[in-house]
Formats: sequence, structure tokens, C-alpha cells
Amino acid sequence: MERISVTPETLLFNWSEYFDGDRDLFQKVLRNPGTIFVYDIDGILADTAEIVLKRFSEKFCIKTDARDIDRWNYLSEIAKTAGLSSDVITHVEDDWFNPEVLQEVKRCLYVRPVVLRTANYYGADRNFVLTSRNPDLKFSTVNWLAKEFPEIKPENILIRENGGTDLVDSAKFKVDRLRELSKKAPWVVFVDDSTDFVHAVLTDGIQNCLVINVPQGKIIPGFKHERLVVINRYPEKYQAMYPFMCAVLTAIDGRSDIDG
Repeated sequence: MERISVTPETLLFNWSEYFDGDRDLFQKVLRNPGTIFVYDIDGILADTAEIVLKRFSEKFCIKTDARDIDRWNYLSEIAKTAGLSSDVITHVEDDWFNPEVLQEVKRCLYVRPVVLRTANYYGADRNFVLTSRNPDLKFSTVNWLAKEFPEIKPENILIRENGGTDLVDSAKFKVDRLRELSKKAPWVVFVDDSTDFVHAVLTDGIQNCLVINVPQGKIIPGFKHERLVVINRYPEKYQAMYPFMCAVLTAIDGRSDIDG
């Protein structure tokens, strides 16, 4: 059980200051026991950036910081600025897709209490993982989730079986799966760190899908939507799972103090 420690940062924290969206809709959707909750993996459940950036820094002696991520090819841009060779630049992002590395990823701090609560409140059948990871990462992905989030049923892990690997294919895969789930529940909550995927889902027009964006680093959506909630980073050194946790637990239980 992951215990949430009390620190000066958390004692002084007001989660609503880091919440951008319709709070009444958020509460309405999350308090509906028929809601389906859908989690992305990287940047939401898994702190993939922490290990990938650390390995890059150790290999090339170049400082990196997840708080500074401002684009999805962050490491490639750093490598170019540092004058690394074209061959090195071609492969600096490879660890994002390395099954051995992904097996060693830690879960994001403060997200486990959220999964425990949504699994308990909505039921295991209504909690899903939806990832754009490549099909060849299915085995390592399922194994990692079984270890870190056993509440998620293996059959509720949605990962591509085949098809392309570019952004368009990935976005279509996520949109299609969410559209299918939306037919089975009054509401679907989709949590993702990618502003591209968030935008694709919202523009597709699934009317009963509430989208929660927890952006990586400095990346923020350049758009607004009535069904979009953005959770901003706090404490700054972590992905924004602490305010996300507080928002979810407050909406469901009317409280934000929790021991995981």
C-alpha cells in the first residue's frame, strides 16, 4: 500500500488552483457509478520519462529534466543542440520503446490511490487502460500492469494488435476504442498526457466522454473545450498526479486527504 506522506508542499496545497475545467461537470461524471474510467500508461500510470531521461543523461553526461519537456521529441532536440552525431540523434528516443526499459519503469507517484478508488467505486469491469504503445510491447506492458496495478483486468488492457505506429494511427486507435466504450456507459473518463490524443478525442465528438489532460513538463493544450479538464503540475518536480489524485478523491468522496 502506497502511503501518501504529508509534507510542507502538500499541507499548503489547494488542488483547485491546479484544476482547469468545469468542476460541476467533473463532479457529476465522477460521482456516477456507471462511469467507465480509462487510463493512458506512459505519463499517467507509468513515470516513463523518469527512467528514459535518466538513462540519456547518464550515457551522454547531458542534464535533462522532465519539468522541461516542451515537445515529444525532447531528447532529439537536446541531442542536436549538444552537437551529437546524426546516428546518435536517430536513436536517442529508442528507450521509450524498449521493453526491457519499460519493465523497470516506476509507477507515477500518487496515482495508485486513484486506481484503487476508481476500481472500487466503478468496479473492475469499468476500469480500462488504453495505450498507443506498439503491438510488440504488449507482453511487457501486460506484465508491468499485473505487477503495479493488479486491479486492472488483463482483458481491459487495450493495446494495438497490428497497424501503423505513427501519430495518426495511434490517435485513431484511441478514438475508436473510446467510441466503443462510450456506447456501454453514461460517461467515459479518458485520462492522457498527450495533447494530440486529447485533441483527437474531443474533435471526434464523443458527447459522453470527459477528457482529463495531465500534460508532460511544459506542454499545455492550445485549445479549450467544455469537456476538457487540465490538471497542472504540483509539486513541480513530479508529474501532476498529486492534484489529479486530490481532484478525483474529492469528486467521488468529498475529501482529498488519503492514505493510499
